[in-house]
Amino acid sequence: MLAALLSVLPACAVSTRSANLIVPPAPPRLAAPDSVLVQKCVGPVDIGDKELTQAELEHLWITDRQRLLTCVRRHLALRDFYADRDGRLSGRAVTK
Repeated sequence: MLAALLSVLPACAVSTRSANLIVPPAPPRLAAPDSVLVQKCVGPVDIGDKELTQAELEHLWITDRQRLLTCVRRHLALRDFYADRDGRLSGRAVTK
């Protein structure tokens, strides 16, 4: 009887220590950016080696300008996404 009582005491000691055990929080889930934001930018228009008319030149310039602006806006949106996400994870408000 005494031996049975002594064998139960170590089991109780192990279960009472778990009350002081600190469980670390789960790691944060990092949101991934939208796939549109990480697309590679389209390069400039290939003008070739022939002479261009004024109308062709203007059309190609407008196309290059549109591609550049699209790329810049995409990269700014990606920068803002990471700033917002990292700010939320660190508990800081992000100002624009």
